[in-house]
Amino acid sequence: MNYLKHKTLSVALLASSLLMGCASTDPYTPQHSKGFVYDDDMSFAMNVIDGSLGFHNGLRDARRPKDANTSPTSLDYAADGIIGAAFGGGLGGAFLSMLGTNQGNEPLNTYYGIVYYPINEGANIQTVFDAIEKELIATAEQKRDLKFIEKTFKDDYTRLSFKGQACIAQTQTMGFTPDETCNFIHYYSPKLLRYSDVTPNGDKGHFAVMGYERFFTGGALSLDLDEKYYVFTPVLRKRTKFPFVSNAQKIYPFLKPSLSGENTSLSIEQLIDIDPWMSRFYNGDNK
Repeated sequence: MNYLKHKTLSVALLASSLLMGCASTDPYTPQHSKGFVYDDDMSFAMNVIDGSLGFHNGLRDARRPKDANTSPTSLDYAADGIIGAAFGGGLGGAFLSMLGTNQGNEPLNTYYGIVYYPINEGANIQTVFDAIEKELIATAEQKRDLKFIEKTFKDDYTRLSFKGQACIAQTQTMGFTPDETCNFIHYYSPKLLRYSDVTPNGDKGHFAVMGYERFFTGGALSLDLDEKYYVFTPVLRKRTKFPFVSNAQKIYPFLKPSLSGENTSLSIEQLIDIDPWMSRFYNGDNK
């Protein structure tokens, strides 16, 4: 009798785990039942990651240096904020190095795209995926003066190929033979993370929150995407100096908010000034 009970329980647990597994891998079923909730004790970047994905996998918020002014408009920002160290000096240098040790584990060991896409009740999620893909293609064509060639799909990975000068710049920067055609955008198949009535920026409505693992965009196109797109960039093979989330042409490091609740953000120009890789890689408006 005990054996039969144990066997029945084992089968039930197995069935339950299989059902849970199906739910977690179905791209059209939300992985979380609750919407986004902002946590004032976290940085904007951490809110985007943890509040959207439900995990941060090793990423952490750094505490800002005591008495340091880390607002982008402050006169001493380059001296004792995170920008200052780019040129190797003092507190700034140590602080930037500390941020650079902030490494996430898979899937946050590489680029990750999160999209808060406005929808109507009952919207078909596949149509949202398709709309985002069209937006990405249109943005690459407009912002980088590229011509879309084709989409390929293999092993659950999408590659969007383009032709143009920005492809030549990208292949050169990546150390490959210059080529005017390239896979300028690529990512794993997206999935529905959750539904939400608010975005990390505080916009209200009804949103489908989509997750894109290994969300790579050539020429750092992710920096030029509109306010729907929140893109995580890691410290990757000694390229970027520190991890950040970009949104609407602002860069947010994983830096705890000030006592007044202010979150530090950088402009694209400031990021380029302190990050040699981004200075080479970013070709906004196909400059």
